[in-house]
Amino acid sequence: MGEKIITLIKREITGNRNLVMYFDRNGYEFLPGQYARITLLEPIYNDEEGNSRLFSIASSPTKDYLMFTTRAIPSAFNRNIQELPIGTPASISEPGGNTVLHSEPSIPAVFLIGGIGITPVRCMVEYILEKGLPYQTYLFYSNPDAESMAFLEEFEKWAEEYKNFKLFPTIDDVSNKNWKYSFGYINKEMIIKNIPNVHEPIYYIVGPLSMVNAMEQILLEISVKPEQIKLERF
Repeated sequence: MGEKIITLIKREITGNRNLVMYFDRNGYEFLPGQYARITLLEPIYNDEEGNSRLFSIASSPTKDYLMFTTRAIPSAFNRNIQELPIGTPASISEPGGNTVLHSEPSIPAVFLIGGIGITPVRCMVEYILEKGLPYQTYLFYSNPDAESMAFLEEFEKWAEEYKNFKLFPTIDDVSNKNWKYSFGYINKEMIIKNIPNVHEPIYYIVGPLSMVNAMEQILLEISVKPEQIKLERF
């Protein structure tokens, strides 16, 4: 397929922590769970990291646009996204990644996710729901605080509407008196309690290195087979 040219069509800040960017699709093909490299062709700002970034695709292949999300840090790339005119061109690489959604919907999908690692999961869950596929899906989603939770309201809505999608958010900020879910890290007890047969699903682990390593170790301790674990370290 090679690289394609796409254009910026929208951008927004959500939850005060996350920059969401939308590009036209221009015939770009990918599988749910993949990522791609975006290169800005007309940057205003430059830094030592360059004008290219790898992003997981956050929108389903059923959509006619491409959505990407990153933390709203003041990098040159993010400043460009926020200030460049709508219609600015960028190039997108061929898709890749280790967390492509498995093709057999009778096998449950369990997502163990930290931080902005949620982006490929949004793509996969949206794809499953829009296609009406019979996957049993379980999302365990960990963040430092509620403000860092990308797409939480959307996931809550989906969990209410679709009985096969179960949501388990957790945050570290125990001072948040309005938080109605769990506190602390995703742990072994949480997984065993909420997954009917822990040895049946395919597990997807995406997030910071330390978190991914910890989740992988938990799964191996409860005798999940390595071939049932898909990893992506951010």
